[in-house]
Amino acid sequence: MSVLNRYGCVLLVVLAACGSPPDEPESGTALTFTNLEAAYTGDAVCFDCHQEEWVGFQEHGMARSFYAMTPEVAVEDFMAAPLHHASSGFYYRVYAHEGEFFQEEYRLDDNDTKVHRLTRRMDYVVGSGNAARTYLTESNGRLYEMPLTWYSQVEKWDFSPGYEVYNKRFDRLVPDRCMACHNSFPESTPWVEGKYVQVPQGISCERCHGPGSEHVDFRLAGGTLDGPDLSIVNPAHLERDLQMDVCQQCHLQTTVSVLRDGRGPFDYRPSQRLEDHLAFFTAQDVSTGLDVISHAERLALSACFAASVPAMTCTTCHNPHEGFRDQGPDYFSETCRSCHEAPLAAHEPDWTDCASCHMPRKAADGTPHASFTDHWIRVPERDVESPASISKAMTSYYARDAAAGSRMQAAATLVHGLQQADVEYVELGLMLGRNSTSDDITGELHYLMGHALLELGRAEEAVAPLEVALARNAAVPERLNALALAYEQTESMADSIAPLYRRALNLAPELAEVRLNYGRFLERQGGAAAAVEQYRLAGRERPWLSDAHYNEGTALLRDGDFAAAETALNTALSLQPDHADALGNLGMLLLTENRESEAGELFARAARSSPNNPIALSNFGSWLFNQGRYAESIVYLRQAVAIEPEYLDALVNLALAYAREDQMSQARETAQRVLQLDPQNSVARTIIELTDS
Repeated sequence: MSVLNRYGCVLLVVLAACGSPPDEPESGTALTFTNLEAAYTGDAVCFDCHQEEWVGFQEHGMARSFYAMTPEVAVEDFMAAPLHHASSGFYYRVYAHEGEFFQEEYRLDDNDTKVHRLTRRMDYVVGSGNAARTYLTESNGRLYEMPLTWYSQVEKWDFSPGYEVYNKRFDRLVPDRCMACHNSFPESTPWVEGKYVQVPQGISCERCHGPGSEHVDFRLAGGTLDGPDLSIVNPAHLERDLQMDVCQQCHLQTTVSVLRDGRGPFDYRPSQRLEDHLAFFTAQDVSTGLDVISHAERLALSACFAASVPAMTCTTCHNPHEGFRDQGPDYFSETCRSCHEAPLAAHEPDWTDCASCHMPRKAADGTPHASFTDHWIRVPERDVESPASISKAMTSYYARDAAAGSRMQAAATLVHGLQQADVEYVELGLMLGRNSTSDDITGELHYLMGHALLELGRAEEAVAPLEVALARNAAVPERLNALALAYEQTESMADSIAPLYRRALNLAPELAEVRLNYGRFLERQGGAAAAVEQYRLAGRERPWLSDAHYNEGTALLRDGDFAAAETALNTALSLQPDHADALGNLGMLLLTENRESEAGELFARAARSSPNNPIALSNFGSWLFNQGRYAESIVYLRQAVAIEPEYLDALVNLALAYAREDQMSQARETAQRVLQLDPQNSVARTIIELTDS
């Protein structure tokens, strides 16, 4: 059971059965097509025998769900005005240059001069473009979502879903769960979420029909049939639930999905039961309305779906081997006539668009500038949405996960709490986990609980579940890393910490974040050179990871290599201009070189970008003091000690600043606070003596 992150998707269509069906099996016959030894062959092999279906599929949105951004597919306005992200202060613009396309982030000073600029190439498009086109940029095999999306229905640029609230800039890694539904079967790097050796482009035939090698071998060998071809999956011959599973692998929207034990994000094959691969949960305190990929569960609410004979599925209306966007309303209304001839006759000849009334287009939750067909077929004014519950609980999609003590429910609750930074959900998940860990054979729930406790700052409690998780599977890098962190924070098992980090990196050397943790540990043990090596390896693996360059620069600064430190810290700031610690450390470095003015600019930037960071406030306040700007320094030093009342250096400088401003009562009071923390402090004693005289 591995956690899957939930991200908004842009797939807008549902899957369907393929080709002309052979003879129908007898009623009630259970067919199993999946041969686990079969291999994926790729779409090109399908073309030779299925040209009509192959060509028709290229007109379907699924075939355009993921593709390279090239001049041939460009439809956007690349002369559009920049967009301003108010809370972060960044501007974003798009532009084209020599056949390539870019998104640029920049910031302006008071004179409208660019003081920061970061540019990333638009390498891939996600989404068919029927509603929107979102863009990915690639770095060393990792794919990152970009801040701006082209909203096709209104033909304008705006921020990608979620970015208006929390701007992830160019740092939002695309997880395997997203990739599993936007293209075929990418070759991913083991244990490294979001890094791929190779990525196919678009949904393939085999996404719905399963791996094709057995079918190809059978046909090339001259195989003949008297009934259904069991060498390949034809969803039309599956029972309805299994047909729906083929669609729901991508068109089922819940709050959290969790992989079951031993399953990977690309393991599901058509004709298998989706619930044997994934558990789905919806938080009761979030909207349960229309989502971009909520087609399947919305359809299941419909009377048409519940009462239809023969059983209705997605393929009743949708044929994936042809595009339907330009077909007009009759394309779908013809299907309605097969069951509703009399009601339709009452409307004709004036009205034949059934969907406009009974499946109205609506705005989807969390997706701006786009409307989608609501697949809940109903009379909207009669059948209304049920309001969402406000309780902190998760509702399971599958009955097997609804029982009290369900591990999956505990895991989903923890995941949702961690994703939303909702402490109440995390605490609920921990409680559920304690009541359901006895059958956690793989240790994944124990790991999740330990990870959650670390996030809550409760490392002492995290050690036990993490030790259990590692005992049950010691070959999982994230568990090795988490236990090493827990031992560090509890100052226990010191001899085990470095070996845990090394084992994690031996399993997955691409895990740059683990290298940062290992480097930090080595640095604390006095191994500056070894730490710098780890930081540099992390930076080479993930060049856009600002903390890799920040850690390297800070270690070099402590080691006295100022020139190399300045280069690394500037690299960190080119990636993250608001990195308060990098600004502060670079400012300190510049002071050693008597570059007072440059240092002050950096301290001021740090204080502006992190107004709740006492170190940043103290640094700037101390710099102002040294410039003789005592009244201004008092403002920042007071803010620093208000946040951290026992911040000794800030208190000492504040006492001095009060004294220089001849505010002797405040100076004396502050000096007394210093002496409570440091009874021998000479500066504070001098101030007390001055006020006594």
